[in-house]
Amino acid sequence: MGKNLDKNNRLDLRVSNDEREVVVNTLGLAMSEGRLTLVEYEQRLDTVWASTTRGDLAEVVRDLPAAEKSTAVDVAHTRSEWREYLDEWRWWFGGAVVMNGIWAVQWISDGEPTSYWPLWPLGIWGIILIAMVFMPDDKKTDKD
Repeated sequence: MGKNLDKNNRLDLRVSNDEREVVVNTLGLAMSEGRLTLVEYEQRLDTVWASTTRGDLAEVVRDLPAAEKSTAVDVAHTRSEWREYLDEWRWWFGGAVVMNGIWAVQWISDGEPTSYWPLWPLGIWGIILIAMVFMPDDKKTDKD
């Protein structure tokens, strides 16, 4: 939290949502390490989202050790990867709605059921999305 303070270290400045997110990530990390119980975590989350100044946020994490920067970044990066993956499924669902709508209109206009053609594009798309879990992107970086 100390790195979010301005040059004057003023704790009376109003807090932004980004600063709240940093504290939320710190609390989540502390809970995953066993430093907080679930009840304490929920209480502190309520306090974070109700906080208005940087001093309020500093009070929430004052008894917790500072999180290592790499660990906090890893947690945020993992969450963003899962969020992107879930967004892909939202696109799939939107495509399913559109394709099923077209198929239903075709069925109604023909007066008889036609073969369910949306199965092919949706099935292939779904298989690719499932495969993304087992074969993630190769984002290895050389750290020498």
